[in-house]
Amino acid sequence: MKKVLLIEDDAPLCLLLEKILKNTCEIFIINDGMEAWSWLTDGNTPDLIISDLKLPNLDGIELLENLSNSGLFTNIPVIVLSGYEDGSKRRRCLELGAFTYLLKPFDPQSLVTEVDRALAFRKENLLVN
Repeated sequence: MKKVLLIEDDAPLCLLLEKILKNTCEIFIINDGMEAWSWLTDGNTPDLIISDLKLPNLDGIELLENLSNSGLFTNIPVIVLSGYEDGSKRRRCLELGAFTYLLKPFDPQSLVTEVDRALAFRKENLLVN
């Protein structure tokens, strides 16, 4: 089963995402950006990261910066879920390597499609590298 790190501080949204993905993925939920970074640097390697931008202690853009600068996590796709319709935030996330940027509220089927695409992308990249 694929491992998904969900970084989100909205508890009802975490429950919804877990319900949507639980049949196909093992979900690890962390509510704080710095805790998520610590979890990753402690040797945990998910197949996919789904992250909000507005997080306590280390926001989603800072997390993406850390991921892209580390060299260790560049092959893990990141789906950004955000309430920000700001085009500059979307651009910045994509420049930092986010796989895709979805706006909240999102269509659950669109999320599932993006999760499937991201996991297929990771599998292809692991086979090539």
